[in-house]
Amino acid sequence: MVFHYKALSKTLSLLYLFTFFCLFKLYSFQVPLEERPEYFFADLLNVLKDLGNNSPVLLDKEFDLEIAVANHLEAKSEQGFRVGVNVFGHSIHEDRPNEDFTHRFRTLNQIYLRKPVYHWGALQAREEIGSLNKQWTDRSLSYRKRSLSSELRAIFLELVILNYRSQVAAEQIKIAQGNLKSAQDKLNVGMVTPLLLDEVKAELLNREISLSEIKILLKRKLSTFVSLSGHSNSLNLSISEKFWNFASTHEPDTNFPVIVGAINSAEIENLNTQIFIENQRIIISDAELKPKINLVGSYFQDQIDTAKSGDSVDRNNFLVGIEGNWAIWDSRKSLAQKKASLARKAKLEHSINTKTRALRDHMNTIVTELKSLKERIILGRKMVSVSQSRLDKSKLELELNRISPMDHFNSVVAFDLAKISNLEAVCNYMVLLNQYENLMDSD
Repeated sequence: MVFHYKALSKTLSLLYLFTFFCLFKLYSFQVPLEERPEYFFADLLNVLKDLGNNSPVLLDKEFDLEIAVANHLEAKSEQGFRVGVNVFGHSIHEDRPNEDFTHRFRTLNQIYLRKPVYHWGALQAREEIGSLNKQWTDRSLSYRKRSLSSELRAIFLELVILNYRSQVAAEQIKIAQGNLKSAQDKLNVGMVTPLLLDEVKAELLNREISLSEIKILLKRKLSTFVSLSGHSNSLNLSISEKFWNFASTHEPDTNFPVIVGAINSAEIENLNTQIFIENQRIIISDAELKPKINLVGSYFQDQIDTAKSGDSVDRNNFLVGIEGNWAIWDSRKSLAQKKASLARKAKLEHSINTKTRALRDHMNTIVTELKSLKERIILGRKMVSVSQSRLDKSKLELELNRISPMDHFNSVVAFDLAKISNLEAVCNYMVLLNQYENLMDSD
């Protein structure tokens, strides 16, 4: 009956895993290559390729993995043989009855062997803890590399936008400087008022201040990018024609199913790992006050007196046997350890429920934002088109002297802002799309 129950339980477990695997494969998601930032920016692609070799953030994780591997090996070795050698050297002064003092120097040797045989699963549990920590550290390194790649993609796109904004601001400053010179010339002949000249000066100062702030942000973001990636070479942040075409014509997809069972979270996986570890610690606590059995063996020398004289005889001895140890009472230390593990396990299970709900809400928020960004991109493209038409008409009006240079400058600024706004919406969409992929990807 027990055999049939175990077989049925194993079959149901395999069926559950198979169903989950099929469900995940059905709803897995991967960002198309042509929607990734590195598809348009070669420098970003090179940074992501060399991330494992250059990033100081990942180097810390690799050290953690080496430590976890060593800890696992240490826990595993507790179940193996322990062999040692003891060497004794001493001076003996013997006072034998009816004889003079005898003084001798002696050296004795011992080789011993010890191996745990049965410890109620405690040693296996320690090895399992080491194995779980090693596996999680390895997975954590993979998670961190993926999250760092996403973070660098987002920062790189911010750098691209800031660099473009600085170029636009520099062009606007040139136009504002031309407007200022023109206003000064017209003021000299009485064609404009001093008030208009002050307005032109203020506009030029605003553009210069804006450029200065953009450069500060650009340096700050670039410093963050370098510290995270370890990439010290200069970056090409220019926007290619291919990316402009993508931002102007690509139709974003908004079909994003939210399947919570397939959502991938490093935090939740870590909590599950910690629960498994607490289960192993409970096994260790239960084994503390149970008898343990070890295999022992040794070769050693000792000395006995002879029966007919005051001399001694050295003996070589071989010993093989079973050793039993039983800790009867530990002042409830093991019980306290078990209670602490049970409490930590309950807390971790509660955290999983909380994190799962938060993750579901986060996923829904991302999907909602992706759909909103699609509408925002469509509207932004219309705004660019309208601003372009306005700018073209403004040029004609300026040539016919129907509008002032300041009015034309406002049309230039409006067109630049429309392009920047649409570019930001497209970049935000790419960043959120990458986040969605990370949550749905289990590799």
